[in-house]
Amino acid sequence: MSKLIEARNKIDEIDTKIIALFEERMDVVKDVVAFKLENNMPVFDASREAAMLEKNLGKIKNPEYKKYYEDVLAGYLKASKDMQKDIVEESKK
Repeated sequence: MSKLIEARNKIDEIDTKIIALFEERMDVVKDVVAFKLENNMPVFDASREAAMLEKNLGKIKNPEYKKYYEDVLAGYLKASKDMQKDIVEESKK
């Protein structure tokens, strides 16, 4: 059982790092949406999203993980767009 506990503790450590990077990412998303608001640009940019997905999926070294990381990226993109939409809506009030 100690191997399981060790593995779970390691996952907890990794998750803590991922959370910090997610927060950093979302802080930068705020900069992006501020620029979009100032320049009357839409939140969604299909070509940027497609390019980002292709570029980042190409960085996955283990092909076995590619389809799973695509789901992770989709979640990040959804969170990013949702927050941007919320900020845009707040700016209209």
